[in-house]
Amino acid sequence: MIEQLRILEIAMIPGISTPIERTVFAFGSHPDAGEAEQHPVTDAKVLGNKIRIIFDELLRGNNLEEIECRGIVDDDVYSPVPLGATPDDIARCSGAEDVLRRLCPGSNRLSVCVCQKDGGCPRTVRSMTTIVPMGDPVGVLDGDSDGAADRNHFVSGAVTLTCGGAEVPLDQASSYWTPSGNQESPAQGGFDALGPAIVLVTLGPYPTGSECGVTFSPNVVDKDGIAVCAPPDGDRALGCTPGDTSAIKFGTEPLQFSDFLSVARVPPPIANDIKILANAPIAAASLVNITLTQGDTPVAVTATLSTTDPSLPFRVIVIDPTVPLSPTTAYTITVPTTVTDTYQKSARQPFLLSFTTAAN
Repeated sequence: MIEQLRILEIAMIPGISTPIERTVFAFGSHPDAGEAEQHPVTDAKVLGNKIRIIFDELLRGNNLEEIECRGIVDDDVYSPVPLGATPDDIARCSGAEDVLRRLCPGSNRLSVCVCQKDGGCPRTVRSMTTIVPMGDPVGVLDGDSDGAADRNHFVSGAVTLTCGGAEVPLDQASSYWTPSGNQESPAQGGFDALGPAIVLVTLGPYPTGSECGVTFSPNVVDKDGIAVCAPPDGDRALGCTPGDTSAIKFGTEPLQFSDFLSVARVPPPIANDIKILANAPIAAASLVNITLTQGDTPVAVTATLSTTDPSLPFRVIVIDPTVPLSPTTAYTITVPTTVTDTYQKSARQPFLLSFTTAAN
C-alpha cells in the first residue's frame, strides 16, 4: 500500500507577501509532521518538481528498474533483471568479451543482457560493429569493472503520471526505486529519507491548473505478487483494492504571468520591446491574440517567445511594437486566456500589464 506522497507546492504564508516553495505530504501523513507539512495540495509547482511515493513494504524492484547493457538487446540498450537473479548473476554477465558467452549463456534463465531480437543485436566494440545472435549475451555495461551495472533505468510504463487528462512524460534516467528507508522518526535526510519509495522525475513541466494522479502497471507488485493500491488518506487500516490508486489526487498551480522587467515601475524607452514571464512553457502558436492598446486605440505588435535565456525556456513572451511608442504615454498589454501552456491549459483570467513610457 502507498502510505504517503510528497511533492513541492507553491504556498502563501500569512505575513509574507510572496509565495514560498515547500515539500509537503500531499497524501498520507506522518506523526512528526505539522499541519503545514501535510494537507491536500492544489498548487503543486509545475517546473522542477518530483514526486516521492512511499510504500509500506518492498516491491519487486525487477519490475521497476532495468540495467544498461553494452548494446541493444530488444528495442533499446536496457534489460530487465530476471526474478531470482543475484549480484553474482550481474557480475558473470559483466565479464570480458572472450569469456562472456561461457559465463553468461542465454540458456541460463538468470542471465541478463541477452539479445532478444530475431535478427540479432548490433554491438560496437573498438569501432567494429558485429551482430550478437539472438539468445547470446550482449553483456552488462560495466566500465569500471566492479562486477555491477554502471547505470539503472526506470522501466517505461511502470508508473504513469496523468494531469488534466494528459500523460506527463517521465525521465527514466532520473526516476528511481529506493528500497532503503522506513517509517521511523526522520533523522538525517528528513522526511525525504522515508522509504521504501519510488521517486518520479518528469522530462518537462506538469500541465498547469490540472488535477493529477498516478497509476501503476499490473507488473508492479510486492513479494507476494499483489499490485499497488492507495488506501484513503494513506491509512493502511482502511485497506484498498489491489491496483486502485484513485485516492491519490493533487492539483498544479494555475498558469500565471508577471512583469518580467518591471516596466510598470521603470518606464521603458519608446523603442523597446516589453517582456512578460510565464510560470510554465508557453505554446508559441497561442500568442496571436496578445494586444497592446493606448486607451481604446490598438497598437500593432508581434509576440514571440524568447530563446536567449536557456534558464527560462519558452517562458519569456517578447511583445514588440511594430512602430515606436509615444513618449510619456500610458499603454496596456492584454494577455488573453487563449494564450496557453504547452498542454493547452489556460490562465484563469486575462493578464493585464499597464505602463507609461519614458519621456524620450
